[in-house]
Amino acid sequence: MALEDRGAQHDKEVVDKYHNPEANYQMTTRDYVVRPSANALTGPITITLPPVSAAKGRFYSILIREADWINSVTITDKDDSECWTDDVIYYEACVPSLWYSDGLFWHMVGAFRFTWDDLFPKGQF
Repeated sequence: MALEDRGAQHDKEVVDKYHNPEANYQMTTRDYVVRPSANALTGPITITLPPVSAAKGRFYSILIREADWINSVTITDKDDSECWTDDVIYYEACVPSLWYSDGLFWHMVGAFRFTWDDLFPKGQF
């Protein structure tokens, strides 16, 4: 079914908007792409995912633009999802993650990039 057939969830608003937060940011169900930057000027920041039940069936892309060991970016939920154990903390730039809500739980679909050397250490093959 197309979105129009399900009550036109996305009418009247652009759904492909993105944000480049440089401070703590509470995502809404319309924030599909978020590119946070934590640096010496902003300090560490926290990105809070939208309510898990309201985001059911949706994907959210987060790419850390700037971060380091002092100025990290933390991804957290609104304390409304099942089995959320620990917040996800990023200490480096250019780390992508894709989040999916099933209505009860946040699934982190991807967050790592591997090089050939990570998968097959030198001298092993």
